[in-house]
Amino acid sequence: MSLAMGTDYIFSKLLAGLSTLFSDKVAGITIHDISFSPEYLFSPKHKKNLFKWLDRLNKIEWPADDIDFGKLKIDFELWYYELGGDFIEFSYQKNYLIKPSEAAEQLGVSTVTLNKYIKQGMECLNNGSQNKIPKYAVELLRDPVYGVLMQMIGQKKKRMQQPPSERLGEIYKEIAEYQIKYGTETYQEAFSEYDGDEMDDPTDYNHWKDLVEESTEILKMAGGIARK
Repeated sequence: MSLAMGTDYIFSKLLAGLSTLFSDKVAGITIHDISFSPEYLFSPKHKKNLFKWLDRLNKIEWPADDIDFGKLKIDFELWYYELGGDFIEFSYQKNYLIKPSEAAEQLGVSTVTLNKYIKQGMECLNNGSQNKIPKYAVELLRDPVYGVLMQMIGQKKKRMQQPPSERLGEIYKEIAEYQIKYGTETYQEAFSEYDGDEMDDPTDYNHWKDLVEESTEILKMAGGIARK
């Protein structure tokens, strides 16, 4: 079996497993076809991932709690994008979605803080006139690794769906909020005494840094000059 066929087989099995084993949570999964990246497909990393996913397929247990489902979902989405995919979207059962106010209460934060998390990439769906949050996202936000990965995926999807000029305006607004909060122009000045890995809560440091890097990339593509 070729690498492409083997990859397609395992990916299809995972996709089916997420839809059926977690049918109490997932209503459907929409994806665009993948144009496999040859560079990634034949990389040692990909071969390692295939064995990892084969092992994980055999160990999937049901019923799974929200945190286990969330980690599997995030890892699957990251793998999809590594393979060369450009669109994946999960829809959820109605009883698996909660209001932002409920999510804020469960996290012990204000709705203002929750909106900040959503801006940073916490999964939030617009169901008609109301925003709703899948239950796994609340649990995942408490995890120092997967919480960040969820936000990274959220930001990636936002960039792919949003005009660059509109996204750049949002970035500048968020950077300005950090500049006012810390009284400095750059994140390097604001966190000059700290190493990102040594902070008790590196959320602001990581997000501000990501915003600057994203704005640099957008302006580079447009032929402009980056703003810090």
